[in-house]
Parts: sequence; C-alpha cells; structure tokens
Amino acid sequence: MSSDFSVVAIIAARNEADVIEHVVADLIDQGIRVYFLDDSSTDGTAAIVGRHLGHGVVGIERLSDTIKDTVPAAFEWERILLRKAQLAAELDADWLIHHDADEFRESPWPHLSLRDAIRRVDALGFNAIDFTSLDFWPVDDRFRAGDDVRKALTFYSVRAPYDCLQIRCWKKTDDPVDLASSGGHDARFQGRSIFPLRFLLRHYPIRGQAHGERKVFEERQRRFLDRERARGWHVQYDEVRPGASFIRDASTLTSYDPDAVRLALTLRHRGVEELEEALGAARSEVATLCRQLDVTAEGLRVRSQELAVRDQELAARGQELAARDRELAVRGQEIKRRDHQLAQTRRELDAHIAEVATLRGEIERRAHDVDELRRGLDVRLVEINDWRQSFEERTRLLDECHRSLSWRWTAPARAAYRILKGW
Repeated sequence: MSSDFSVVAIIAARNEADVIEHVVADLIDQGIRVYFLDDSSTDGTAAIVGRHLGHGVVGIERLSDTIKDTVPAAFEWERILLRKAQLAAELDADWLIHHDADEFRESPWPHLSLRDAIRRVDALGFNAIDFTSLDFWPVDDRFRAGDDVRKALTFYSVRAPYDCLQIRCWKKTDDPVDLASSGGHDARFQGRSIFPLRFLLRHYPIRGQAHGERKVFEERQRRFLDRERARGWHVQYDEVRPGASFIRDASTLTSYDPDAVRLALTLRHRGVEELEEALGAARSEVATLCRQLDVTAEGLRVRSQELAVRDQELAARGQELAARDRELAVRGQEIKRRDHQLAQTRRELDAHIAEVATLRGEIERRAHDVDELRRGLDVRLVEINDWRQSFEERTRLLDECHRSLSWRWTAPARAAYRILKGW
C-alpha cells in the first residue's frame, strides 16, 4: 500500500476493552492510522490498543495528562473535542476522522476500503464526508468480550434525529476545524464541500444487559456535566431507568443487509434530500400563491357585487330622473296650453297684467330648476359612465387572469386545495 495518502482516525475511549481490538484492527486493515486518547480506562483498553503501536497506531496519550484542570471523574466531552481539534491540526495526515471506540466505518463502495474511498472523494474535489449511522442493538445476551460485535449484533435501527448529522471526516486544511460547537456531530471549517454520497457508520453503543447497566448507570449518567446537558448533549439515555432491559425485540429492528444499505445510500444521497427540501419549499410557495390568488379572486368577486349594487342604485336614480323629466314635459305642455289661452285672451290678459307678471316670474324659477336638474343629470351620467368603465376594466383584468397560463397551471393545485378544505 502506497504511503502518499494518509488518513488518521482520532479515537477517545473509556473502558471499551470488549470491542476496541476489532475497531482498531478494522481501521488498520482498511489503511487508516489511529491516534488513541485514553480517558482513564480501568479495563485494559489502552493496553489492547498498545499492541498495535507502531503498526497502524501512531500515538497513545492519557487525557488526564493533556487535559488539565478537569472535574474529577467527569465526562468532559467538550474538552475531548477541543483536544481532537488540536490534534487534527498537529497530526501528519491528509484526512482526519473523529472516530468513536464503539463504531465501524465503511466505504459506500464494497470494492473500496475506507482509505481508498476517502481518496476517491478527495480526487473528486470534496473535503468533507457525511455518514449514515446505524445503531446495532442486542436481541440476546450472547456477546462476550473479544467477540466480533459485528457478527453478534446484526439488527439495527436508524439513529435518532439529534444524531443523524455525522460529518466527522474531513480533509486537513490550514483553517482550524470546529468540533465542539456541534457536540462532535459536525466538523465545521472554512470552504467545506461535503461529498453528496454518505459513507456507512455501524454503531454498537450497547452490547448486552450487563454492559448496558454498567455503561449507562455507572460510567455515563453520573459523569455528565450539567453545562453540557444544558446544551442538549448526552440525552440518548435520558429515558432509561434502573431495571430496564437493554435486550431489544428483533421484530422492532431491521436485519442488516449490507447490499440493501449501500443501495439505499446510493439512491438517497444528500443531493436528493436537498432537492426534496427545495421541492417542498416550492410546493409551499405555490400553495401560498394559490391562497393569495383565491383571496384576490374573492376580493374581485365582492367588488363586482358592490359594483352591481351601485349600478342598480344608479339605474334607480336614472329612473327617478326620467320620471322628473316626464313630469317637466307635462308641465311644459301645460305652460304651452296656458300660453295659447293667454294669446286668445290677450285683451283679458291686459286687464290682469299683474297676474301675468307673477306667472312669468314663476315660469323663470321653474326653468332655473329645470336647468339645475339637467346639470345634475349630466353629472350623474358622467359618474355612471366612469363606474361602467371601471367595472369593464376590472372584468377585463379578471378575464385575463382566468385566461393566463399561471391560472390554468395552478388550477389542479387550487382544486386539490379546495378538496382538502372540503369546499
């Protein structure tokens, strides 16, 4: 194996002697070098890793020597992550992996080792890798320390949502990497470009009843710091109570099929998920636009009804004016008849000149009233014409909206929305 491309996995562990041999050996077999941080193990974990020192293991350190001013017997995860980030900048490696002691990482391509798969990602121009993590659980209590846990535990579940993000492999850069702010789930650095296809992570947190009781109630829960729990860390065992069974029902889990898992990784990669999220956002936007169009259409319908009422009012006023015109016409005919009578009885009119003068004054006042009524009628006719033009313009806009492509294209969405709303 050529040494021109190197990957180092940084592992921190406390009392993982039952699986650490297989974890470290698997990494070395896949061309990955290991730097080991021992968190005060008392079961010989560090000694097991030490067998590979100089043969794939490039260094072993005790966290108690490098992390000073720690809380006695506490599980200071943030301090460990900060130390890993420091080592990532110091170690001689092309790529780094933030690795746990109870997990196995694999390439999505069965014919490539983990190192060769990372090298392929590097050649494609990406500098970070995400993992799909599967939690394997015991369905019986037959696992023994030193067994290959991958053969003993073959049923898994997908990780909880708070553990789904697993960007824990990255190319070494000049910029510092941030592991602590995400609790170790997301290696963040400038210029990050994540490979769309996820790699596989097989996680074995609990290996049996006795192991679960010791790990959860003796080695973990009492060691978690309040300040870290306040950040939402270490919540995976919150629902576990003393006396609980750590042996799962196989019917609630999935039997591991590596080919099926790798096919799923290929079919549903990060790019597909991003497209689905974009599609969901687009659908939501279309639904919002449809609701806005429905509101606009309803507003136009109400406005049309208001205009129809106004037209009816104007028509009624027009009829009133027409009746007044007919009344004036009748009065005009009456005046004509009276003028005729006056012509015939002019001699009599001369005797009653004062009465005629009074009648003429009345006629002039009535004529003035007629002029005022006619001017009012002209103003009303202009208002009617303006209302009709406005109504015709709104009707034309509504017709253009109904004839538009966007209206027809969104017709199925509006129909679906009305069906969902029960309209």
